[in-house]
Amino acid sequence: MVSRGSVAYHTERSLKGSMRENGFRAIGGLAQKLTSGMAKGRGASLVRLKADWPAVVGPELARTTRPDALLAGRGARAGKALRLKVSGAAALEVQHRSGQIVERVNAYFGHKVIDDVRIVQGVISAPRPAPRTPRPDPVVEQAVASRTAAVEDPDLRAALTRLGARITAGRRGVLLGGLGALCVADDLRAQSRSPARFLDPLPGDHVLGRPDAPNVLIDYASFTCPHCATFNNAVMPALRRDWIDTGKLKLVHRHFPSDALATRASLLAECAGPEGFFAAVDTLFRTQVQWLTASDPAAELMTVLVGQGVSEAQAQACVANDRLLDKVIADVQSGQALGVNSTPTVFINEQGYGNPGGIDAIAAILRQVGR
Repeated sequence: MVSRGSVAYHTERSLKGSMRENGFRAIGGLAQKLTSGMAKGRGASLVRLKADWPAVVGPELARTTRPDALLAGRGARAGKALRLKVSGAAALEVQHRSGQIVERVNAYFGHKVIDDVRIVQGVISAPRPAPRTPRPDPVVEQAVASRTAAVEDPDLRAALTRLGARITAGRRGVLLGGLGALCVADDLRAQSRSPARFLDPLPGDHVLGRPDAPNVLIDYASFTCPHCATFNNAVMPALRRDWIDTGKLKLVHRHFPSDALATRASLLAECAGPEGFFAAVDTLFRTQVQWLTASDPAAELMTVLVGQGVSEAQAQACVANDRLLDKVIADVQSGQALGVNSTPTVFINEQGYGNPGGIDAIAAILRQVGR
């Protein structure tokens, strides 16, 4: 590891080990400082919280509670709060466990989102059972295992084998069902051995800025991630004005979808083509709450890019386009090779910073490790 000023970065020799340990340094922490103008971010966060509620608080509390709203504090109770719908008989017990709920919600988001829980009584309907994933064909699983045998890490090798078999059996269904993780490709061995090659723009990457810009920022993002929307809406305007448009920085956007809807959005962004890609990305993030909270998010999403000249018929064709799917898969593979496990994850000049925070933190990094 080499130090420049107060910012440490990894040489290529030490990169694999550092990425394997997920050693991302976060400048300013993971917290996103949402202003009152970013109230839409609370809507997207609530959608995520509702979807993952059993995993956040555990099955016992999930049976008697449901997230109802994220509230901005007012007056004497200035802290942010989660309004929680609770079945009447469980209200007292849930009140006693409110501190535990606050801790679990904040841990889920990776930073402090709420200070308190406010209980309202209501009827809690039973959650729908999670769909069962069929076991891959044993013959296919064995064939994929032979392709992953050279991967040294046993946990990574096992995960690649399981998911690779499912992808081989029906890669579209698996990815659209929530890949956002590991895939198997013909160059898997090369990827696991030389992740440093993904820290520069690759053929097929979407690059914003001048080709000869000396600094490179690579952003792994998911379109259903509220923090990614915050990065696009609050950080990108200043980043473009001060760094990209002045020729000092080029930005590479790579897909790292965290669920089925995010994968569909990635395919729609690709549908806009190289010239319209970044305009489509901006539109998708700025309308995130609109389509994410619609009664039918997938259907609403298909109409979002009409302003970029993408008709609903074209959008349907892009969602079914194997070539575009291959691009999304390739981005996910490069992210996994670099140890990406959350979004947004940012790399600046070959160093990983996880989610560095706002424009001030990113500008500070660029001033210290900039070229």
